[in-house]
Amino acid sequence: MSVSTASSEAQARMRDDGVAGLDSSRLVESDIASAAARVRGAENINPGADRMAKALARAFELWRDRDYARRREAIAAIARSAGYSVAMLENSIDALLKPFTSDALKSIAARVSSSGGIDRPRTVGFIAAGNVTGAGMHEIAIALVAGAGVVVKTASAEPIFFAEFARTLAEIDRDARARIEVFHWSRARADLTAALIANCERVVAYGDDLTIESLHNRPNVIGFGSRVSAAVVTPGAINPPRIDRVAELLARDVALFEQLGCLSLHHVFVVSHTGDAARDLAIRMSAELERMGKSMPPAKIPLRDAAEIRRLRERARWRRIAGEPVELFEGDRLEWTVVFELRPGSFEVSPGFRTVHVTGVRDLGEFRDCLAGVLGRIEAMAVAGDESEAADIGATVEAIGIPYVCAPGEMQSPPLDWRHGGGGFIDMMVRAR
Repeated sequence: MSVSTASSEAQARMRDDGVAGLDSSRLVESDIASAAARVRGAENINPGADRMAKALARAFELWRDRDYARRREAIAAIARSAGYSVAMLENSIDALLKPFTSDALKSIAARVSSSGGIDRPRTVGFIAAGNVTGAGMHEIAIALVAGAGVVVKTASAEPIFFAEFARTLAEIDRDARARIEVFHWSRARADLTAALIANCERVVAYGDDLTIESLHNRPNVIGFGSRVSAAVVTPGAINPPRIDRVAELLARDVALFEQLGCLSLHHVFVVSHTGDAARDLAIRMSAELERMGKSMPPAKIPLRDAAEIRRLRERARWRRIAGEPVELFEGDRLEWTVVFELRPGSFEVSPGFRTVHVTGVRDLGEFRDCLAGVLGRIEAMAVAGDESEAADIGATVEAIGIPYVCAPGEMQSPPLDWRHGGGGFIDMMVRAR
């Protein structure tokens, strides 16, 4: 089959707006090659950084509106498919889209324009993960503003969000839309994934460590594998006027995206000499998670994950029976789980679905010791305390290489120029400040 024939057949399988339809069963390797060639060939109608930033800003403005029909329909479809509640997805998408303001996009465009002859890839492929709707949007927006053509392979489990966003972009600016193609296929279609890698100068892959490891021998692949996030709370944030609000915001960080992304909160460390403050925070977070179960109903939990949560609960129960300083707080039907430990131990990675550990630490030394096993894998750290405490801890976590430090409640809203995974991608696309 010739490229031209493959391209025409692929176009026949696409909707009129040029976005790949949801039936990928007839896709062949040359379709992906043709898509990469189209977005690369769109250079002659490249709208430029400023115009692309403006088109994206308008698209994000529409998607931040909960009454926007395309967003509303997409969220309803994703909720049905994945077993999520619409309310949880609404709040999660609000958090995801918060950083994509007109000013932030203009700032990236200005940095692109001032970068001169920086050697950027002309085509960037994206292999999206299915666990978090919209994951990868930061890199996709940056690539588009930087003038790259983009080919997105959505996850077969979630083929909706990026396709619908691209349709919005097409309605706003057809020239901007010409820079992006969206497809989906299952991971079993290794031939199509290989075609994406072969036909794009760079490919950004999201997913678990096994997925990234399977691509490790491809020199043009940038992998974002499994990462975790945490929080540290100091005495200034656990006094009576503040603790309830801190507990509410940390519970929100746990609940958004059902705790399945790299920015999801797994473990909360509370700096306290006695441990009483840590237990108090665990109790208050439990109450907030219970309340959120009414306003943001939890997901239908897959069997394997439910089994992991049950094992975690039973282990906590048996440890308490054995006399260890461990306490379990739990919602009905696995809806939420908080494990409190008085004494510091290692960082605990949650099975997700609103399951979190809260641990007391006596000082920053114990806190750093708890992170030893996951250094290099922590993507974000929420820091709560008074101004001087937050500054001290912020400096500590930045010194150990955590890309995103924020306040509680902001974990799912990193800035557009967030140095995700250490910043390799943004440095490649945009000259550093």
